[in-house]
Amino acid sequence: MPVKPFRLRCRLCNQPVDWPPQQPRCPRPVCRGPLQPKRNIVFDATLIEPALTGMWRYRHLLPPVSDTPISLGEGGTPLLPLLPRENCLVYVKNETLNPTGSFKDRGAAFLVNTIQGEDKIVIDDSSGNAGAALAAYAARAGRQARIFVPAEAPEGKKRQIRRFGAELMLVAGGREAAAQAAEAMAREPNVFYASHVWHPGYALAMQTVAWEIWEQLGRRAPEWVILPAGNGSLLRGVRWGFRSLQKAKYIQQLPRLAAVQAATCAPLLARSQNNYRAGNFTGSPTVADGVAIPNPPLIDAMWAAVRKTNGRVITIPEPEILQAQTELAQRGFWVEPTAALSYAALPHVKPLLSPNDTVVIILTGHGLKAA
Repeated sequence: MPVKPFRLRCRLCNQPVDWPPQQPRCPRPVCRGPLQPKRNIVFDATLIEPALTGMWRYRHLLPPVSDTPISLGEGGTPLLPLLPRENCLVYVKNETLNPTGSFKDRGAAFLVNTIQGEDKIVIDDSSGNAGAALAAYAARAGRQARIFVPAEAPEGKKRQIRRFGAELMLVAGGREAAAQAAEAMAREPNVFYASHVWHPGYALAMQTVAWEIWEQLGRRAPEWVILPAGNGSLLRGVRWGFRSLQKAKYIQQLPRLAAVQAATCAPLLARSQNNYRAGNFTGSPTVADGVAIPNPPLIDAMWAAVRKTNGRVITIPEPEILQAQTELAQRGFWVEPTAALSYAALPHVKPLLSPNDTVVIILTGHGLKAA
């Protein structure tokens, strides 16, 4: 079992915070920075529960939750070979097969299991997938949910949120306006802000993606992992997961992380080139709505995840996104445009590969979400 109590700290001011945090950000009013584990998590394979499937087989490696967590069967998604491509072997981590159709189910499930207080309303701001996931797990837990969504979000995702019984709050002004509306409500009593952007539990849950890949590859790490990057919870969590394996000496080197964005909205590329100014970056519309986030609040942590793994930021033009979506469908994988970014980035990574390198591309959301 993990050492208890699990502790967090603010990434900016080092303020210590006990688990579970009462709010998703640093409690100091003058700071309000992002929270992260106080110490590096060290993986211990003896703590895996082999009789369990899905992400909860790793529950003793995560911050403590109930011994009988609320679940819909999240995690345990397959790792499938795409096809051998010349000098590398490419696998697909198919996160579209989570209960609500996206990787966000892992974070939503974990956060719902951290809530203290039976009468709290669960809220989040989302362009769609995180909201749908939270709505589903709140329904599973018998909790009221309220999701703040940009008015222009895809209709399929808005319908999905409504069908789970959550209150859908449409906000004019885009993704950042929806976040501001949620932040305002989060100040009210009896509200739990299950922020997939700020709450450290979200990225902590994403470690299970890395641990599953490690197990599915025969307890080894790939040389590259390619994934879409919007607000960065998956990017940061995958890095934390592989780092915990490295700290415990189960792997020698971290996979290089390729963070993929749409060319029309690529703040992480600007950050990598020292051309980014927080709050001032503007992007153009993209079919990859899941990464249409011009000013990610945790962009410095996102860039650190890429830089510290000797990874790359890759941007994909709109026609290549749609072509990648079509090519994946012809291989049997029906994904939304955001998820197609990973596959579209493969030719851009190819020149960086060594012979016999293993590459994992993460497909993040099902195509029915964009139908």
